[in-house]
Order: sequence, then structure tokens, then C-alpha cells
Amino acid sequence: MKKNLLWMLTMVFCGTMVLSSCSDNNDNKDNPTPEPTPTPSEELADYTLFVYGHTGGHMDEIIERVYKNVKPLLADQKKVRVLFFYKYGHHTKDYPFTGSYANEDEVLRFELTAETDLDKLRTEACFEEKSQFQLYSQENLTAQLNWAAKTAPAKNYIVMLYGHGAGFNSRDDYYKEPVASTRAVLYDEGFKGRGMNMYEFKWAIEASDIKHPQMIYFHNCLMGNLESLTTLRNLTDYYVGSQHVLASMGQIIIEFVKGLLQTTDIEAATKQMFAHLDEWKPLYSMGGVGNLCNGDLFFMKSLAIEEVNEQMDRLCSRIREIYPTQHEAIDRAACKVYQPYQGATLYDAADYADCLAHETGDAQLQAISKDLRASFDKAFLARDHVNNRPDFLNAYTLSVTLVDKTTFAKELTDVTGDKFIFGDSYMATSFHTNTGWGHWLAENNQKPDCNPFGMKEDVNEEDELVGLENLQEWRAGTTVSQKVVDAFGLGQCFNYDYISDEVWERMQGKTYKDNPYIGRNDLRHVKVLHWDYDEQIHVGEMICNERIAYTVVNIMQQLFEAKYPIQRMVLPDVYDADDEAQMRDNNSSCFCYRPISGTTKLSKHARGLAVDINTLYNPYYKDREDGTRYVQPATATDYCNRDWNFPYKIDHDDLCYKLFIEAGFEWGGDWTSCKDYQHFELIEQEDSH
Repeated sequence: MKKNLLWMLTMVFCGTMVLSSCSDNNDNKDNPTPEPTPTPSEELADYTLFVYGHTGGHMDEIIERVYKNVKPLLADQKKVRVLFFYKYGHHTKDYPFTGSYANEDEVLRFELTAETDLDKLRTEACFEEKSQFQLYSQENLTAQLNWAAKTAPAKNYIVMLYGHGAGFNSRDDYYKEPVASTRAVLYDEGFKGRGMNMYEFKWAIEASDIKHPQMIYFHNCLMGNLESLTTLRNLTDYYVGSQHVLASMGQIIIEFVKGLLQTTDIEAATKQMFAHLDEWKPLYSMGGVGNLCNGDLFFMKSLAIEEVNEQMDRLCSRIREIYPTQHEAIDRAACKVYQPYQGATLYDAADYADCLAHETGDAQLQAISKDLRASFDKAFLARDHVNNRPDFLNAYTLSVTLVDKTTFAKELTDVTGDKFIFGDSYMATSFHTNTGWGHWLAENNQKPDCNPFGMKEDVNEEDELVGLENLQEWRAGTTVSQKVVDAFGLGQCFNYDYISDEVWERMQGKTYKDNPYIGRNDLRHVKVLHWDYDEQIHVGEMICNERIAYTVVNIMQQLFEAKYPIQRMVLPDVYDADDEAQMRDNNSSCFCYRPISGTTKLSKHARGLAVDINTLYNPYYKDREDGTRYVQPATATDYCNRDWNFPYKIDHDDLCYKLFIEAGFEWGGDWTSCKDYQHFELIEQEDSH
């Protein structure tokens, strides 16, 4: 997972937690106290899944969603055991802390079972209270792998890195003794992005009691690169990963565990996960994962990368052979190859071969391109992808580094202050040893430029929306440029229409349930633009009652013209109509067939006559008779205090408030029995509070 966007533990064995108070922490990590040896169960489970990671405070709710959804599945410990070692993040001025089962900066370590009391994790599963635990430490990972092997011995182990990854990066994946603490495989926001590189990860596993996990599951970003996977190929039998930024609300882990529970065949289990990715794909059109557009997920045999590398070796040799006479064509290819993420030097390997073959017309490159794609097809046991841009590929493969020779010869400085040459770092990789790829990078004159991106930091003149004739085709959550808005026409960017079959299908069983009160023809699909707090323009959507559709569109256009910030506006169906989840994500929405919180009475949202705006920062709360306060979302307690200023706050001086009130709505912030600062609902004659 990548920040912006879209990502644990006391001793547990035999389904029972062992109490471990945070006050008993060992502060000296250089000389740790020997850990007590857990008592393993007599019978080996088929699989133990060990999840090790960190995402940051604003994303901790996602791992907790995994806890809640996987917990009821784990009644039989003879089949699958799931262990977590997870470091929670902390509140920042831009992102609030979203954890419910741990305090900020705590590390939890526990085995999740059907009997686990999640509300007791904070006290019974606390491994370390403060953020001094170094996730990126090779020795620390080895120690936790050993704990997993002793706590939940199994026939097969699966190691999952969960959190932020940066893929292969010569500055980070620097092979030296002692190895620099870097961030390419998994990094830790608590230490300013310092993390573990691929060498440290490899050595940590080799030094542990789990020397050869059956699968390494990269639930982190940009890990579908040839450099990293080649280095790690002998550690495991299978990989799951992505060459893009990996967005997830936990669905792919949940489906993976379901697959493991249904079969002891790892290939069949993982393929089953791939057959149930419908809830994963919509995340790639959400604002919640930044400017993300495209995504992929692959499952492959680790040693199949050898055949891929044979073709990459052929590709490297042929490029170098013809570069003196074909340099213009080869340089053009470098400017057309697909780049999954703009912030990295990684490019789709098979697409590069295709571009080279096309630009040069060289018969040998054409044959190599065909053979390389065939080797990828053979390597992938399953794969799926999301394409939200017109410049997508029909099939993604794995990434490879592509830089010009000037960059390759640059002197870099690592996090310890040592200086080294980019090329020297690259030529230490197993991938270079196998293919000689570094020799090509040392000769390449062309810096890759003007590439089609899977994720864009900035929108250029060739924006993804140019050429689209209908606003309804614009995907909610995507970022657009002011130039495109001007070209399309501001008035054309705010509209509503009948609900399409595709949208209606998405709503079924989520925001829409069969009922006698409201049907499809009563509702409309609103499409608008909105600014966020960082002054970027996003496409937004809502479903609302046809009675207020025109009014909502008009208000949203006035808010847009005033640059009023709305962080996110996607359909609640993206969150499975989980109101708590979408509010924690600060999503603005309207229709959802549900009762008023805490009652059986239908909400006006159930008729599409109420709109919630910037929901995290404008929470609902009610003070109970016993003196306690119920807050929704639960992570928004700080924002119940309206006496201080913070982003997205609605009050009586707020433009959003004024526009809705003028249009005949009432504001939940004015209610006396409770407060609902996000909520505007249409006033009808029978209404009273």
C-alpha cells in the first residue's frame, strides 16, 4: 500500500492469548530479553499465515477490518492459523488515527482465532507500547518469524508483508556490509520511511526457523519487479504481488484465507481468491488511493522467473547489439513503455520489449518479444488487473528498471551517509547477474520520458479524460486537470441522469435492498467535480432522490467554483455500504437504504433525501444518560469539539451550510437531541426534531 490513498501482538497459542502488559516492554532492543517458548499444538496445521507490517494511523482501520472478517472463519486450527505482528501508526495534522483495537504507535502480536476478543487486544496482545520497534531490522523480523514457527507450527508457512513498499530502488536496495536500513520492501512511517530492503528480508528469512515459506505474499506496493523477485526466488515456491500501487480495504486477504480453508492445495486456494476480486477492483477508481488509476495482482511460481530472465538476457543482448545503428528507434521505445508508477524507475518488461520490436521493426526483437510474453504467460498461475485509463495495457507483466546512462552513473548517498554509485548498486543484483541488464542501462542514452502512467502525480496535457464525450463515463475518484475541465466546459461537468445498469448492479445488496418505499426510477446518479484540501480536482458521484438531484448538482457546482474542499465522493457501495468504514474515509454520500443510527426507523438516506459531507471531520454524536458519548465514526472523537479549527469543518459560517439551508435543507449540527455535523436533509412538512 502507498500513503494517500487505494494497509500485532502478544503471545497466542492453541487459540488462547497469553497476557503481556505493555508496561513490561524491553526498551533495549540491542540486547532483548529471551522470549518464552510458546507451547505448540500437537498436530500441525495445514497452513500458518504470518502477517508482518505497518501502514500508518490513517489506514489502521483496514487491518482491523481484516481482523473482524477473518476471525469468524478460524474455528478449525487444524487447517489455517493466522498470526499478526502489526505496528500501529499515529495521528498527524493531515491524517487522523483510525485504530480501534490498539493505541497509537503500539505493536500488537497475537494469533487470531474465532475466540479472540478483539476489544482486549490493546491490553492482552500488546508487544510494545511506543514506536521504537524497528520493523525494518533484519534481526527483529527473524525473531518474529521464529515466534510464529513456535506458536503455530504448520506443514506450510505463508509470510505476508503488509504495508508500504517501494519496489526495487538502487538507492534503497543497496547491498553492502553492514546493510543500510532502507525502505524498498517494507518501510516504517514511524522512522521517516526507513525500512527493510530485499537483501535484509532475504537474510532474515534464511536465518529464521521458517527458512523456506511456501509462499511470500507481498501485500505492499510495487513489488512485482524482476530485480526483487529474482533475488528472493530461492526462498519460496510462490509469489503473490503487484507491480502497481496496491489498494485494498482488506478484501484480498479475507478471500485468500477463505480459499486456504477450503482446500489444502495452495494453487487452488489462491486461484479461488482471484475468482472473488469484484470488491477489490472498485478501489482503483476511488480518491482514497490518491491519483491511482490502474492496478494488478499476480500469482506465480517463484522459479518460473528463471525462464523469464532467459528472455530478458536475449533482449538485453539484442538491444546492445543494434543500438549503434538503431539508437533513434530504441530511444523512442523508451519514451513509450508503460510505467506503473511515476515515482519509480520501474517499467513493464514485456511492454518494453513490444515497444522496442515495434519501433525498430527488428525481426529478432519481434521474436524475443513474443517469447518473453509467452514466458510470462507460463509463469503466471493467475492474474487480474484494473484499467481506469485509456493508455492501459491489455496484460501487465512484471517491472524492470529503465534509466539512462547518466542516471546509472550518478553518485548517491544512503541513509547512513555513505556514498555509492547507482550502477554499482544495480550490478550487485541477482537479476543483473542473470541477464546483464546493468550493461544495457550503462549504455542507454535516453532517459524515459512522456510515458503512460498507471499512477500520476500530476496530470499533463494528455489527460485521461480527453476525448470522452459523456460525463457519465468519467470514473469517480479520478483526478482531472483544470485544463481538461476548461476544455470540456464547466457546465458539462455537473449533471445527473437515470441510474445505469452497471451502477444499479453495483448497488444491489449493498446500498439498495428490495423495499416497498423507493425504487430505481425514484433515484438519480449525480456526477460532479470537487476540490480536495490539497487543491486537486476529483470526479465525484452520488445517488440521490430525483426530487433533490438538480439541487444537489447546483450546490456542488457552487462549491466547486468557490474551491470548497470535499475530500472524497464515491458511492458507499465501494465500502460494502458499511457506514462506519466510509465515514472513517471521509467520504461524502447520499443514498443508502438503512435505518437511523441506533434505531429501526428509516433514515432519510434510505429515500435519498439526505446528504452527508466530509463525514470524518463532521461526525455524529449522542450523549447517553449514563454520561458516555456515542460517536460515529468512532475515530472522530476529536472532531466533536467544534471550538478548534481543522480541515473540512462545517459550521454556521461555512458555505456548504449556507447553500443547503438556502435550498430548504436542515443541518444536523443544529439538532438538540444529538449532533450530526455532516448531515443535511430535505425539510418536509412532517419533519420535526
